[in-house]
Amino acid sequence: MSNGPAPDNAAKPLPRRGADTPGRIPTQYGPGNPVAETLTESQYRVRPGAPNLPIPEPQRAAEPDGEPSPMSFAVRPGTPDASVHEEFQAMLDRQEAASARRRRQLWLGTALVAVLVLVGTGATLLTTRPAKQSAAASPSAAAPTASAPADTAPAIPVQQTPTDTPSPTAVPSALAPTTAVDPATLLGAAATDTAPLSAVTLFPGKSVTVDNHSYTQALTTASACVPAVTPNLAAVLTKYGCRKVFRASYATGTTAVTVGVGVFDSAAQAAAVKAQATAGNLEPLSGGALPAFCHAVACRLSVNAYGRYAYFTVAGYTTGKPVPAADTSALAAGTDMGRMVFENLLARARGEATAKN
Repeated sequence: MSNGPAPDNAAKPLPRRGADTPGRIPTQYGPGNPVAETLTESQYRVRPGAPNLPIPEPQRAAEPDGEPSPMSFAVRPGTPDASVHEEFQAMLDRQEAASARRRRQLWLGTALVAVLVLVGTGATLLTTRPAKQSAAASPSAAAPTASAPADTAPAIPVQQTPTDTPSPTAVPSALAPTTAVDPATLLGAAATDTAPLSAVTLFPGKSVTVDNHSYTQALTTASACVPAVTPNLAAVLTKYGCRKVFRASYATGTTAVTVGVGVFDSAAQAAAVKAQATAGNLEPLSGGALPAFCHAVACRLSVNAYGRYAYFTVAGYTTGKPVPAADTSALAAGTDMGRMVFENLLARARGEATAKN
């Protein structure tokens, strides 16, 4: 029983693998080509498995500044192309060179700042050192000063507080020693302090001016230690082996002052006298044209020491009046005479150092 006309492609049955059709299963059917041994360009042979797809070439991302970065290249297995490798290596070399330049610039900047800091510090030290040396050589620091006035002027024999020992480095420039010998060491012992010693060498000149204050010398004397001081001070001088006391009196207007220099064998003895001379005072020296002063009335007193010498001052009024607490003239007279003795002792050390050379 027929179901209709047969289709055109049913005129010939499909070939089957058999004895008369050896080989492959045909991939294309057509008249006269049941099994093609060779394929034309338009024919393909189907094989089992996944097809080999073409591998796309890597694409480089666009850079905003035109310079590729190391991440601009796609990763592809296998050996990279030689030109791409060389370009990548050149880019790494340029980046390393730029980093090295930045590091050098940073080090150079740091070194320059350090040099400028050192130069500024050196200039500051050179600028401040002369100022410090000038301050050390100021005459005002060298001279001993009397104690500040109390509420009431001290009455004899009350002693004022001793002042500090003047520093040998604070020598006025006009009297500074020209050698390296320390004046305090030279004057510190009788064995080294061998220049002639007298009232004339200690108190030269009949008129002296100290700190713009002018004084006229009235008289001088040299004596044993005990008669030159009051009993309380005499005990201290005797205890430490005082050899002699030289005294000189000066006057300016109605103010008079006596300065005395006690001589000892060593600087330690003189320093001990200064520390313990808290009672008693130097006896004022008067006579001739200079009236008596500072007898049983309040006067200005001071004590100091330098080398093997301890020196004292007593200053008051020739009118016989006590020195009030607000006094300035008697205080200035005692301070000026102490400074004069200090400078004269420095001049003595300078002359001895020159003679020894």
